Parts: sequence; structure tokens; C-alpha cells
Amino acid sequence: MSYFEQQRSILVSLGFKDSNLPVLKKYIEFLWTSNEELNLVSRKMTIEELIDNHIIDSLMILSKFPLGLKKVADLGSGGGLPAVILAIHFPETQFHLFEKSPRKREFLEALKKWIPNLYLQSEISTSMKGYDLITARAFKPIDVIIDMTSAYYKNGGKYFLMKARLEKIQEEIQDTLKKEKNFKCDIVPLKSPVLDVERHIVSIHL
Repeated sequence: MSYFEQQRSILVSLGFKDSNLPVLKKYIEFLWTSNEELNLVSRKMTIEELIDNHIIDSLMILSKFPLGLKKVADLGSGGGLPAVILAIHFPETQFHLFEKSPRKREFLEALKKWIPNLYLQSEISTSMKGYDLITARAFKPIDVIIDMTSAYYKNGGKYFLMKARLEKIQEEIQDTLKKEKNFKCDIVPLKSPVLDVERHIVSIHL
């Protein structure tokens, strides 16, 4: 039995549809085989660590993710986490993946053959016009993300950021408050079913 099959019940318990598991498995296999050349995740990582540290990590946000969105921007997509998993789970939503690296964009482009609601972008604009939500995982500090999308933020844009340690988040909030005095956010703790790690969602909206 593969490790994916061993963890199947956990994936479903986090809210992922059983019927979508074959597509998720295909994505994981493609990510794993492409990683050696493209360094999408650490090359030292085992398949078990990939699933526990990245796939399950991304699935933990499903129950908290806003519903009914039409168009979502994912910044610094890299290997596609969490945006690809979200795109599989929410086929009615467009997920626009922003990635500067041409080779990583090529990897993400290949996923569109079986995940049609993915769209590739390279340049982040300050306005991010037309997006219902911005997501990011292990990308930039909060204040930098807001600087990069300043017009979007000032026009009431919404952010759903995956972050790790609470102490680090609080430091980022203090840095953001120096630039945006009215900045507010909600911090939602997440609990991994497989790892003893700190994980949080930072939800931002004016």
C-alpha cells in the first residue's frame, strides 16, 4: 500500500472529496517526479514528508476557506500549494497562480490538462483587479504582500494567508501596523492530524 493510500482516510477527514482523490494523487506523483529537476519542494524530502508537510498541511484550510468565490489569486505559487489542491476541490472557482520562475510556470501549466480551472500569471499588480481573494503560503511577510497589492488592499481586498508560528505572525503584524495604522486581521489556529507543528490562517479584510 502506498503512503497516499495509507493517509487516504485523513485526507477525506479534512474535507477533501473522495471522488477527487485520483486527481490529487496524479498531482502528487507529478510534483514528486518533477521536484528533482525543478526543486519545487526540498529535494531531501521523502514522499511521506511531502504528503504530511505539504499536502495535508494545505488540506487543513478547506473547512475555513470562503465559499462561492469566482476568482482567486495565489501569490508565489511555486509547486502549486495550496492553490492546486483548492482548484481540485473547488472546480467552479478560477485559481490564478502567480509565479515568476519560467520553469515552475511550465510545471504549473502542465497541470491544466487535468485541472482546467488553473490560470497562470507572472506579474503581480498593485490593483489585482477582479479578484475575490488573495491566497499565499510561505511567500512573503504580511506587510510586503500588502505593499505589493496596495491598491487592492485599500479598495477592501481580502486575503487568506497560510502562516506557521504565532510569534512570527505577531512580529509581521507589528511591522504592518507601522505602515498601515488601521490594519486588522483574524488569526485562526489549525491543528495537523499528523504533525506537532504550529499552523495558522491570517485572514485580512478592511
